[in-house]
Amino acid sequence: TDGGKTWGNDRQILPNEGLVTTFSTSLLRLANGEILMSSLSKDSRADCTIFFRKSSDECKTWTPRVKFEMPDGYANYTGMNNNRLIQLTSGRIIGAAWDGWANGQPIVGFTAISDDNGETWRKSKNDVDIRVLDPDNKDGAQEPAVVELKDGRILMLIRNSLGYVARAYSTDEGETWSAPELIKELEAPLSPQSIRRLPQTGDLLLIWNNNKAARRPLSSAISKDEGETWENIKVVDDHEVTSWGFAYTSITPLDDMILLTYWDGDNSNLKLARIDYRWFYQKA
Repeated sequence: TDGGKTWGNDRQILPNEGLVTTFSTSLLRLANGEILMSSLSKDSRADCTIFFRKSSDECKTWTPRVKFEMPDGYANYTGMNNNRLIQLTSGRIIGAAWDGWANGQPIVGFTAISDDNGETWRKSKNDVDIRVLDPDNKDGAQEPAVVELKDGRILMLIRNSLGYVARAYSTDEGETWSAPELIKELEAPLSPQSIRRLPQTGDLLLIWNNNKAARRPLSSAISKDEGETWENIKVVDDHEVTSWGFAYTSITPLDDMILLTYWDGDNSNLKLARIDYRWFYQKA
């Protein structure tokens, strides 16, 4: 209630619905005021599913969950990271998702699409496959993130193992996607990125690991040209990594602040940073 300075009154909003776990939630305030939530339900090392539900009373109660159904031929080990839902200016909702890994299937990226405020969902018509860049790649196009650009295109950023952030574009609101390409100015390990438009300036804010070899440091960058180039690369957090590093960020603008949550795997901590948006523009 005080802009993220203090937290309390915590409560459970979902039980453990999976045989293994329930995790990786995204929350999105819709244009009609409702709150949309996605979550993953994991039943085994070969079975993970995306579910959607909505709340019209500020998360006090939720509609029955809606299962995201994958077409035939996929692994049906399907995921979506935290903070991965967006609503386009047209009203369409898309979520950046992936399928694969289980049963020897390659991981491919795609978008989940809803044109009725999250009541029903369908998959994009094609996938983003990193093997167009490296035919023998075993890690695939993992844990994508999306943002709407000012010209109506959708930019997707993709976790991969080729040493750089990858990107793809959609010109039809997530229905189809271009082949991925590497952003050679953004080195990265096999780790996810997060991207958000700053309401204070209209620029894009990227949070990722600026390092080919490890998930450290946790870095930020600004793009003033809709993701074509990046500047003001800064270190958000860093320490000597023993194994895991930083990842799984969530970016929430609030007034003049950016609320940034992320996982510090080496210390087994969820961290929250309240950062004035102007900090991201200052020299390192």
